[in-house]
Amino acid sequence: MRTIGRWSIASVISFFLSAAGFFAWSAACISIFILVAVPFMRLPITVTAPVTFTLDTPAEVLGGRPGWGFEFRETRRPPAPRPPRVQRIAGSMRVPVTNRWFLAFNGISLIVILLFVAYTLAKLRDVMRTLIRDKTPFVPANAARIRWVGLAVIIGSLAMSAIVFVENAWARANLTVPGVTFDVLPNIDFGTIFYGLIILVIAEVFRAGTQLDEDQSLTI
Repeated sequence: MRTIGRWSIASVISFFLSAAGFFAWSAACISIFILVAVPFMRLPITVTAPVTFTLDTPAEVLGGRPGWGFEFRETRRPPAPRPPRVQRIAGSMRVPVTNRWFLAFNGISLIVILLFVAYTLAKLRDVMRTLIRDKTPFVPANAARIRWVGLAVIIGSLAMSAIVFVENAWARANLTVPGVTFDVLPNIDFGTIFYGLIILVIAEVFRAGTQLDEDQSLTI
């Protein structure tokens, strides 16, 4: 199978990017209609939102069950120490909510994320289309598109951390879950930010390569 051109790997990737972008745009439109209808819905409304938390692990009896009156233990050496907590779990909470402001925050956040993802996927699709139509990625617009993808990775990571921080703050103030402690500080994914910086570096290399390609074409 060819790498570039029609009916190539690039065309297959472009198809999946287009499909993912279409679903993101569609989901954003559906979310807008639902958000507009929220004031007319009967409360409470169940909301699923991302959170990060720590989980308290209760002490366990090795080799038996509490209340049975017998247990088995290893007497030659003490059991290996067990950590009292599992640190920083990324998950989600699903709770009925009556606060319309909180519902609006989650709805608007979801819509913005979906539109942001759809726009970024459109930029990637445009890069792939230059491989399909022109059979060369070295066009000036692609450097700006790749730069946007790098910025989108960084901005998206920071925005997601901010949203999760707000969800954690609301959960700490309104929910009491035995054994669960919602994080107090924001959980910033520095690994994802680093990947975004790498994409920005690639975009600059791509821009320099495009400029050299144009200079060479003018020289010839």
